[in-house]
Amino acid sequence: MPDDDRDALSWDGDADDETLVTNEPEAPATTAAAASAAPAAVAIAADPAQRIRAVAGLLFLLIAIAAAVGWVVVMLENPAQQQTILGLAMYQLGELLAVLAPIGWWLAARRLSTQPVPWWIAGVVVTAPWPLLVGVLA
Repeated sequence: MPDDDRDALSWDGDADDETLVTNEPEAPATTAAAASAAPAAVAIAADPAQRIRAVAGLLFLLIAIAAAVGWVVVMLENPAQQQTILGLAMYQLGELLAVLAPIGWWLAARRLSTQPVPWWIAGVVVTAPWPLLVGVLA
């Protein structure tokens, strides 16, 4: 009597199974050796979509840093006067979150999305230092 539990946990015989469907075409040994020898930077530079995404990521990171600096400028221009210590602590927590929000949005879009550029564009609008922008435009 064969031990089916052990067969289920091993890969033995799967290479000969004709019903097994894989999406990867089999590459010749020379191509596999050449691909493993190529550095990762060359692979990224060869794909134009990756280069565009990297440039867009850098651009939106710089915009996120500028927005964080903008929130610091807003806080320096508009000091808070609160009646209680709890009110002051909550106001300062809100200020801290406003400074961290642009960079946090950029990181979240980069990590969680397959297409981060639309999310980065939305983040520029949502986390912009609007008091500073409206004060400059008025």
